[in-house]
Amino acid sequence: MVKERLSSIKRVSYDFMSIVPDKVIFGIDSLNNVIDYGYVRHIADDDELINLLRLRLKVFFIQQVQALQNSRSAFPLTTMTCIGIETLGEIFVKENKDDTSFQFVEIIKKIHQTFGRNPNKKYEKKLQEIWSEKDLKNIDCFGKIVYRFFRNTMIHGYQGRGMFLSYEDTETIEIDDEFAFIKINPDWYWNSFKSYYERQFVLIGQAETNNTERQNCLSYIKTFLLA
Repeated sequence: MVKERLSSIKRVSYDFMSIVPDKVIFGIDSLNNVIDYGYVRHIADDDELINLLRLRLKVFFIQQVQALQNSRSAFPLTTMTCIGIETLGEIFVKENKDDTSFQFVEIIKKIHQTFGRNPNKKYEKKLQEIWSEKDLKNIDCFGKIVYRFFRNTMIHGYQGRGMFLSYEDTETIEIDDEFAFIKINPDWYWNSFKSYYERQFVLIGQAETNNTERQNCLSYIKTFLLA
């Protein structure tokens, strides 16, 4: 049944390359009923659209990635956490065409203050020694190091090169100034992301209509997801 449905969706998608067809599953509603894109496109209430986006991320991302934490699959879990952070960046932060890391970094800085800190002189000097052939001028916080030397290198080669993982050596996050790397606990990273996701959607649901992040969220829904 599932295979037949997925096959059907795939065929429909080929017929309408410029738009996601109405019959494609969007997610669930507040009663756990499966809903499709056509259903969501007829909703005019902005609060309900935001809630349905929250539930979509919950059922298609949070709940499915949670299995990686349960099995202590450190590399996939941490990579998917980075994808989650980038997704929230796409939703809540306006794109900066001059900085591809901007949306990711703006979110990760809110997940934990350490990611917004600037590396000290000792860290910067060692980083320059390690990556002497690279332009590091825009590395002005640890969030950018995560983006450039973990998010990018994992997705494009499946190797962490500036952030390393450990369940045993740290319960949260540590900065090694001597060797210029970040050490992070995968569970803490994922749990911190989930906590931010929950808090952020509560805040956006309560925000005034002219709130920038709320407007960005609705723009993401209406001009990206549903267009």
